[in-house]
Amino acid sequence: MAKLETWRRLLEQAISNTHELRRLAQVVGVNSVTIMRWAKGQSTPRTEHLRQLYQAVFRSHPVLAEHLRQAHPELLGKLAASNNEDQQIPSTFYRRILTTCLECAPALRSITMRNLILQQMLSQFDPHELGLKISLIQCVPPGVVTEPVRSLRIVQGRGTPPWRSLPEQELLLLGAESLAGHCVASGHYAVIPSREDLTYYFPTHSEPFAESILAYPLLQGGKIAGCLSIASTQRNYFHQAQLDLARDYAYLLALSCGPEEFFDSSQIALGIMPSAAEQRPYTSTFVGRVLEQLRRAAQRGIPLSHMQAEIRVLHEIEEELLLLGQRWQGLTIH
Repeated sequence: MAKLETWRRLLEQAISNTHELRRLAQVVGVNSVTIMRWAKGQSTPRTEHLRQLYQAVFRSHPVLAEHLRQAHPELLGKLAASNNEDQQIPSTFYRRILTTCLECAPALRSITMRNLILQQMLSQFDPHELGLKISLIQCVPPGVVTEPVRSLRIVQGRGTPPWRSLPEQELLLLGAESLAGHCVASGHYAVIPSREDLTYYFPTHSEPFAESILAYPLLQGGKIAGCLSIASTQRNYFHQAQLDLARDYAYLLALSCGPEEFFDSSQIALGIMPSAAEQRPYTSTFVGRVLEQLRRAAQRGIPLSHMQAEIRVLHEIEEELLLLGQRWQGLTIH
């Protein structure tokens, strides 16, 4: 009975935070009153609710999770073991990525590898679909080789509800004002454990539903191509095991990047980008402007690929947003 009292007491402490009470109720699939009754010892969770509660607190409240497991070893013992095993990339997946890297056609190698990696990450980081969003963020290559990298772009992603499972279609550029920008500029991983911290340190890009976020750089030979970003609906989600796992996946994602996508730290000089809402009037014109570039080139008989047209327009929008970002900061533009 002492063990039961311990986990209930710990649960009561956890739900003293109203936001955490609502989160647990939503994840477990019960109302807040039911969670409070469990904490007070007025009722006991059903088997399926007990497992869901364990999953909901496994990373955000590890001591509570351990006492739950000790109180119900017959129900949660195997579940705990599987969670611990999930903190390493399976050797079979490494083999699959290496095979893809060696055998896939060059034109399809990068996108194929990334699709495989992001999907595997999603199933391993969030097997019970509590809410996770994974984004691959890369440096926007400068228009001129001698110029620095001024912004980052979200190029691919995956998510479980409440996020969409498909990659974001809307263009969004990030700079020094973002967690990704901080990660790329420093070359080190960065973790935001709570929504309050995210709002405090990076107010321009508040992520809906995100309670904790991790950014891990994509490095190769001392150069950087961008970063891996992982957002969770759970507070304090990223402990050492998740950090190690994210690092290993960042290594794999770096293999999907070409040599031309990596830049020396001396080439990174990120500007300030405005919020997504402020960017939208500019980024919403992206597709139309690309088509206009292609139309003009065709009229003039100038060879221009779709990729080249995209890069041109991307640089135009980047410059417009950099100016907007400077005005937003109240800086003087010369």
